[in-house]
Amino acid sequence: MPRVSKNRELDTEKQKLFIDDFYSAVTSLKDKKEVREFFEDLLTPEEKLMLGKRFQVAMMLHLGYIWEEIDNRVKVTQGTIAGIYRRFKHGVGGLAKIAERIVELKRKKKKEIEEKFSSMKGVNLGPKLIQAGIGLLIQERKRLKKKKSILS
Repeated sequence: MPRVSKNRELDTEKQKLFIDDFYSAVTSLKDKKEVREFFEDLLTPEEKLMLGKRFQVAMMLHLGYIWEEIDNRVKVTQGTIAGIYRRFKHGVGGLAKIAERIVELKRKKKKEIEEKFSSMKGVNLGPKLIQAGIGLLIQERKRLKKKKSILS
């Protein structure tokens, strides 16, 4: 985890103000697109990956994975898992609540997909999926060309 500069410490009031402003910024985000854009601009790729891995550990703890399996899948140290476990079990409850919420959302989404495709047994989806994928690639290419032309 990146560290705060030791030789440039802030007083406690400023720290509280900065953190409160950050919380306000996060709660003001309207949708996933805004969240993604905000964190793309705010965090380095390493910081985003670090936070993503920590949250993945929290979800796996919620699901009852053993630490060794978490370590093997997420590639984090036992110390990281221990710290997240401690906050997950003995923190203020925010991490556990959101991990549970996201796990439930993923379960619902999986169930919806399974129900949707269970009625399509025997249907060959290969060509349709390939065509849809190609369509998405073409759309993305057009979007990038348009973006380049605007920036030129």
